Amino acid sequence: MKHIIVKPESCTGCRLCQLTCSAQNFRLNTHKSARVGIVPRFPEGYFEVHLCNQCGVCQSACLVEAILVDANGAYVIDDSKCIDCGACVDSCPQKAIFRSPASPHPYMCNLCGACVPNCAAQALSWEEER
Repeated sequence: MKHIIVKPESCTGCRLCQLTCSAQNFRLNTHKSARVGIVPRFPEGYFEVHLCNQCGVCQSACLVEAILVDANGAYVIDDSKCIDCGACVDSCPQKAIFRSPASPHPYMCNLCGACVPNCAAQALSWEEER
């Protein structure tokens, strides 16, 4: 199974990954609805990249078993079961479960991969699980 790997030291903060993600998953042209987070850290001069690494901590934290593994091997939130308690958001060690007006429930990377070829800095790549 493939996972998206992040090289944060390569990130330039251009937000192309976020724009691509929002367009692919929500049909929106905004970085604010992306399933990947980019946080500028200044004056230090780097960008934090928050992307689900498929660790499964959120699934264990979910009180109503609303987090499932889909056919791609991605952890996904079943909106029909989610009670919007925020336990998954609070438990995520990657800070990679997000909330947005574009979605009634929290959401995370679904491994669609649209961001990878659109990362001009090559900070994102696919890697086979070991």
